[in-house]
Amino acid sequence: MRKILSLLLTTVVLFGFSSCSSTPRDQDGVTRIAYIVKAMSDEFWTDMRAGAEEYAAANDIELTFQAPDKETDVERQIQMVENALVSKADAIVLSAADSKALIPVIVRANRAGVPVVLVNDTIDPDALAAHGGYVATYVGIDQYKAAELAGKDAVAQHPGGGNVVLLEGIAGVSALQQRLDGFKDQITSAGNFTIVASQTANNDRNQAFNVMQNILQSNPEVDVVWAINAEMGQGAIQAIQQSGVTRPIAVYDFDASADDRAAIRAETLVGSVAQFPKLQAAGALKAATDAIAGQKLEDHTVTKAELITKDNVDTLNE
Repeated sequence: MRKILSLLLTTVVLFGFSSCSSTPRDQDGVTRIAYIVKAMSDEFWTDMRAGAEEYAAANDIELTFQAPDKETDVERQIQMVENALVSKADAIVLSAADSKALIPVIVRANRAGVPVVLVNDTIDPDALAAHGGYVATYVGIDQYKAAELAGKDAVAQHPGGGNVVLLEGIAGVSALQQRLDGFKDQITSAGNFTIVASQTANNDRNQAFNVMQNILQSNPEVDVVWAINAEMGQGAIQAIQQSGVTRPIAVYDFDASADDRAAIRAETLVGSVAQFPKLQAAGALKAATDAIAGQKLEDHTVTKAELITKDNVDTLNE
């Protein structure tokens, strides 16, 4: 079995996906793909679902799109993958809720001959290889480099440095850690920033609001906030607005949701990294059908990321 290689290897950049390639079919003439993500709790996932359904309809794919109620419900997601194997899905597209916990069920899919395509979130490659598992490809942005875009902008906008708050995501998810590290490494290398708080809010708006409120009570001299998803970015903005702090605080986040774009226009959010979920969905389904057909894919099928600011918010499109 082929081991998954490091994401540092040669990648293939996708800026669009054609629907003209033939789709492999079961004996009954239907290609069945189970598309399992972490939650449907924010706009990113609803946009991804819309993109998946559009691509599936255009390519005669029978799509089952599923997600647990919460991104932290790893056991429920594992159960969904197991159910997809029982129901004889031809392939599984997976945004893993944990970088290691999903490995055993991926190995079961390997043994059943069902291709697994990762989208948006990766699996620990060394742990997967140690279990003898593999995936067809990972479709998504380079999370670290995408987060660097926001970090570089924060450094450029604050040449004198400043105090930084980091709002972390759910523990055990490699993609979220990479987003944290990509931004943090930029401000750390600048040499004149101080991280005054780094706390998780579990990708949740309400938790981020509470966490940010508490941080501002003890550290009112905050200059920059980095939130690794849109929901936490919005929670941070609300906390700042209600805190009574009058000094400007530059908030950056990830996903460029509709709320983010509105906040950028209102100048309560400086920038947000867009990762184009519909494009990822189309790429993941194309990769899945190619894998069903027996094609060998690159280890990382790279999709684009872009920092959205007031300069380009009105021209953003998929």
